[in-house]
Amino acid sequence: MAEVKKFSFEEPESILNGEDEETLSAINEGIHDAEAGRTVPAEEVRKLMAQWTTASSTPKER
Repeated sequence: MAEVKKFSFEEPESILNGEDEETLSAINEGIHDAEAGRTVPAEEVRKLMAQWTTASSTPKER
């Protein structure tokens, strides 16, 4: 099981020390996409999320 890290508001860990390269790369890609205008309106996201959660929430037969 992964070790749980405690968070301190007095001494927060730097994101550069707390995240791996893959996570930082994904965050950077998202920032570049947003800056380039490759975004989805919030209302459309709400509709998509409703579809995703409905589809994934149905019980699977065993």
